[in-house]
Amino acid sequence: MLNLHDQHEILNAVFFACVSATRGGFPHLSVDAVIEPPHDWFDAALARQVVLHLMITEFNIPKRRVVEMQERSREAVNRALSTVNERLECAVFAAHYGQIAETADMLFKFQLEPDLTCPASLNLGAA
Repeated sequence: MLNLHDQHEILNAVFFACVSATRGGFPHLSVDAVIEPPHDWFDAALARQVVLHLMITEFNIPKRRVVEMQERSREAVNRALSTVNERLECAVFAAHYGQIAETADMLFKFQLEPDLTCPASLNLGAA
């Protein structure tokens, strides 16, 4: 169970939930590729941007905290938000993003309440 009084632990739990959910949405990528996209892997870069977008927009983590935690520039974080916002204008991408966001929310809640049962339908892809 998470210590709700430890901000670092909560931020790590949010990051874990967002990376795991995004990895499930991009099953051809490894977790490492989502966390640190290899140069010229544009799908991995997009997955990384989705993680940052989820943390800021879905979990309301302040941008400055994400910048500090992820050791990214403010410009990179703002670019991620802009890129994902533009992609959300496409209905297909928006639907997929919505599924990833729901999964991230469920994964975070499972970390808060470890006694909950994870649904078999939760698509996290292969590890």
